[in-house]
Amino acid sequence: MTLSKKKKPKPYLKILKGVLLFVMCIIVFAPLLVMLSSAFKPDSQIYDFPMRLIPKTPTIENFSQLADRFPLYTLNSIKLTVIIVLVQLITAATGAYAFSKMRWKGRDFIFMLYVASIMIPVQSIIIPQFLIIRNMGLYNTHLALILTSAFTAFGTFLFKQFFMTIPESYSEAAHIDGANDFVVFLRIILPLSKPVIATQVIFAFRYFWNDFFAPLIYITSRHLKTLPLGMSDFATEFYVYKGPQMAASFISIIPVMIIFLAAQKYFIEGVAATGVKG
Repeated sequence: MTLSKKKKPKPYLKILKGVLLFVMCIIVFAPLLVMLSSAFKPDSQIYDFPMRLIPKTPTIENFSQLADRFPLYTLNSIKLTVIIVLVQLITAATGAYAFSKMRWKGRDFIFMLYVASIMIPVQSIIIPQFLIIRNMGLYNTHLALILTSAFTAFGTFLFKQFFMTIPESYSEAAHIDGANDFVVFLRIILPLSKPVIATQVIFAFRYFWNDFFAPLIYITSRHLKTLPLGMSDFATEFYVYKGPQMAASFISIIPVMIIFLAAQKYFIEGVAATGVKG
């Protein structure tokens, strides 16, 4: 009895798949190309019709207008994003370890309530949250943004799903050798968790790097502004300076692309692993 050979995909299916992927790439990259083109155009040429991707008179004037305040805005964004991402990694990883590897009464119920908080819109709790921050004397400080973003139910869920794929025998063997939960977490669980760490870093970094809503609520001083909030400087009551905004947007996507490319391998592994066990 001979084994049946696998059917080779028909040539027209390969062609169709290639065309679909090409069209999807065009849809994804078209806004980025328009943004890059507009960053090197004078404002008078941005609204030209038909649109030209290659500027007639390229200029770096839009970037020179960022030299005054945007280096400070960029530093503020880097500082806040890095701190928030690190804090979220700590809270999400330790919380996920408690929910996945430790046994205690009410664990599953509390985890269910915590994850359910993902469905609560931020806008619905922003007023009581703002009142708490103001009464603590933290309004118009970076600490307000850090404290309100310190915990992440999604990140905890992501870590928990990954930790559940790590065999219990590893933890049990360490406990038999006399290791406590803190040692097991640091010496065994975390070294195996590079994929989910990279995944959480990418998600959190992208979100907080581009966050406009929270800084708009809590920050009023110009020297404390973040990069997304600083882009509003070019929108006045009578005119929006699109050229400088496009230049600032182009600069703002570079760190996100670097983070993603650096962690791409682990990111794909992490997304795949967190869906293995429910």
